[in-house]
Amino acid sequence: MDFFLFTLAAEEGGINIFPEPNELIWTIINFAILLWLMYKFLYKPLLGAIQAREDEINNNLKKAAEDRAEAERLRKEFEAQIANAQREAQEILNKAVKNATAAKEQIEADARARASELLEQATQTIEREKAKALAELRLEVANLAVAVAGKVIERNLDTEEQRRLADSFVAEVAKH
Repeated sequence: MDFFLFTLAAEEGGINIFPEPNELIWTIINFAILLWLMYKFLYKPLLGAIQAREDEINNNLKKAAEDRAEAERLRKEFEAQIANAQREAQEILNKAVKNATAAKEQIEADARARASELLEQATQTIEREKAKALAELRLEVANLAVAVAGKVIERNLDTEEQRRLADSFVAEVAKH
C-alpha cells in the first residue's frame, strides 16, 4: 500500500524520485569511499581469515592423509606380526608333534627291545630247564636200566621173562 501512495504522490508532482546532480555526485563519492574503506579494513582481513581457514583445512587434510597412511602402515605391520606369530605357533606345534612322534617311536622301540630281551631270557630259561629235565630223565633211565639189569642178572631168566621184564621197564620209563 505504501508503494501505491508513493507512486500517487510522484504523479501529482509533489515528490521527485530522481536526485539532484550534485547529490548524485556526492552519493557516488561516498559510495566509492565506503567501498575503499571496506576493501581496506574488511575485505583484506576477511580474505586473510578465509585463507587461514583454508590453510588450516588443507593442513588438517594432509594430517588426516598422513594419519591414514600411518594407520595403514601400522595395520600392515600388525597383520605381519600376527602372521609371524601364527607361523611360529605352527612351527612350535609341528615341532611338538615331531618330538611326540619321535618319543612314541623310541618308546615302542624300547618296548620291542625289552620284549625281545624277555623272550630271549625266557627261551634260555626254557632251554636250561629242558636240558636239566633231560639230564634228570637220563639219570632216572640209567638208574632204572641198572636196576633192571641187576634184576636180570639176579634172576637168570629165560627169554620170555626177559621180554616181560623189558616191557615193564619201558612202561615204567613211560610213566616218568
